[in-house]
Formats: sequence, structure tokens, C-alpha cells
Amino acid sequence: MSRIALTGMPAAGHVNPSVPLVRELVRRGVEVVYYSSDEFRDTIERTGAEFRPYPHGTVSARAIADATTSGGPLRVVSKLLPAAQTLVPFLVEEFRALRPDAVAFDSNALWGYMAAARAGLPKISLMTTFMLGVKDFRCLTAREWWHSMVPMLPDIPSVVAAKRRLVRALGKDIFPPAPTLPIRGDVTLFPIPRELQPPNPLLDERCHFVGPTIDPANRAGEVDPELAEFLDGPEPLVLVSLGTLHAGTDAFFRTCFTALADVPARFVLAVGPHADPGTPPPNMLVRASVPQLDVLARATAFVTHGGMNSALEGLYYGVPLVVLPQQVEQLIIARAVADKGAASVLRHNLSGRAVPPGELRAAVERVLSDASLRESAKALSAGVRSAGGATDGADVVQQFLITANSARPRQ
Repeated sequence: MSRIALTGMPAAGHVNPSVPLVRELVRRGVEVVYYSSDEFRDTIERTGAEFRPYPHGTVSARAIADATTSGGPLRVVSKLLPAAQTLVPFLVEEFRALRPDAVAFDSNALWGYMAAARAGLPKISLMTTFMLGVKDFRCLTAREWWHSMVPMLPDIPSVVAAKRRLVRALGKDIFPPAPTLPIRGDVTLFPIPRELQPPNPLLDERCHFVGPTIDPANRAGEVDPELAEFLDGPEPLVLVSLGTLHAGTDAFFRTCFTALADVPARFVLAVGPHADPGTPPPNMLVRASVPQLDVLARATAFVTHGGMNSALEGLYYGVPLVVLPQQVEQLIIARAVADKGAASVLRHNLSGRAVPPGELRAAVERVLSDASLRESAKALSAGVRSAGGATDGADVVQQFLITANSARPRQ
């Protein structure tokens, strides 16, 4: 029996795409030991994998979410580098006892790559989004550059210092080559459609686009009676959600109240656990969270931040998108979908501006009425559903294990 150690990134947007792949590997008889933080224990154990927690205080979903919302990608990196200084020695000791055939790691879980390199084990990278290059960021306006990049400048010294400390403590020989994040492996799985990936010279024969690993049967959530009744109404259904990390502000959801109150549709607003936008108009239902796949299965349109998981889940059900990117990566995802004719993009947040109610309304009305958007979304849905996803990903992993193990010197 093959055995894989998987070092995850403790964030829902990173764990969710890995779960169907892990479940498929376990079904095939591969033993998977999955390292993450305790809040994902139940999710991981339901796959049949063995869950092992990271040491307390090293990295958590809450810390990543706080860093993302308060400072952006560089602040997240400033948290990951110190965590790696503790996690790499911890994982090396774990691997010594576990003796895995390979180490799989989230492409942002630096500690997984470094521990595998120290232990001399084959590496499998699990990407959760595009491989981006410098040219992909040229789509930003000057104002968007200023608003997106200037707030990150104060974090540069701490990131540089943290990297130096990590290299000094553990050695440069096990540090990944540039670009440091996201990290490629000896083999790299992209659970996205190849047609959406921008051209990038870093992509080679080791990179496999297996398609989205969406598994509605294992993501079904509990639909409370009020939500169930609301979903069954006669008007078109629109889901509004800005994701698990950004969630959205009270001001944004009140803009939804103003802009969409008399649109002949039903709106489900997933506002996150901390928002309190007030009393919605009659055509809206507000929830802290909803079972997203269950709602999208009935939806006509999806107002989203454009994170990769949310975008692909909308497209899985052939739902056209209104995308309000909160980060540069989300803009690039939004543009890729819009270039395929299945999204309308409102870029205001990237330059620190509120979305005007009139423009939000116009975008929503467009995706509700424009048949070409719906047809393009359905065409993308056909491609998403026909891709192998977790099945193809498991094929790649198993073939890699055969090749890697045959190339390793016998003990």
C-alpha cells in the first residue's frame, strides 16, 4: 500500500479542493495522512484519511483570515514564514516515523515542500489557482496598483527578515526556487480547466490540469426550512457572497438592499459571521453562511468576489457571474471568465471605491437577462463537468508514485 503525507493550508478555500482528491486516493487504497489545523479535523476525517494536527499556535485558519483581511498576501506570507521555522523540524520527525512514499503539499504550505526536501522525499504540489506571472498584473490601472500594492509596503521588511531567519535556521538548500509562492513540486496538480489558465513559461510537463475537484454529493449542507422555502420561489434566484475570507462589509450589503430591492428576483445574501447589515427588503434572505453548492444548483446568477473555488462552483452549475474582485488574483480570474463570455466584472473595490448601486443593479440585471452570458456559462459548465477532476488527479498521483519509487535507491 502506498502512503502519502499531505501538508495542508488551513483555509477553507485550500482544504475544499483537496478533499475529493484525498477521498479518491483513499478509495483506491492509498493511505493518506493529512496535516492541518484542528478546525478541519472533521472534514478531513470524513475522507477516510488520518488527520494529524499542526502544533498549537503555528498556523490556523483564523490567523490566515486576519492577515488576508488586514494586510493582504504579503501579510499572509509574513505569518507563513515563521510558522515554517517550527513546522519543518516537526514534519521531518513525523516523516521519519511515518515513512511516506511522497509528500503532497498545498502550494502555499512552504513547510511541506521544505520538510520533503530535507527528508529526501518526492514532492506533489496541490495548486488552488492559476500560476501567475508578472505580465498578468499589467491589467491593473494606476489607481488599482496604488490601492492594491501600497498597503503591502509596510510588510516587506518583516517578510524579508522572516525569510532570512528561516534560511539561516534551516538552510537555503531546502528553500523552494523562485517564485517562492505558489510552490511547484516534482509533479503539480491544478484543479482548474486548462482553458482558463493564462500563458506562463513556468508551466511544463510536470504540471497537470485535471479540472475542478467539485463533489456535490459530499458537500451537501443542511438547508433550514426558511431557506428551503425561499429557494423554491418562482422568481430567478441570485446568490450574493464575497467568500469566507473577505465576506463583505455592512455597507456593501446595504448597497445590495438599495440597488436590488425592486429587481424581480430572489436574493440570498451570505454575509459572514460578523456582518449585520440590518433588515433586508422582502425579496432578500440574509444568512451568515449557506450551503453554497445547494444554492448554486438552483441559482440564475452569482454575485461573487471571484475566488477560484467560488468561480468554478458557479460555472459547474452554468451560472453566470457578477464578479467584484477584492484582490488582484481575483481580477485575473474574473477576466479569464469574462473573456469566455460568462461574467460581468465590477472593479471598484480594487481601487478602494464602493460599487455604485446603479452599476451593481445594471450588472445583475444583465446576467439575469442576457442569454449569451447564460449560454457561455453553460458551455463552460460542460467543460468543467467533463474534466476528470479528482479521478484524473488520483491517476496522476498514482503514476507519479510508481515512477518516483522505481527511481529511488533500494534500501
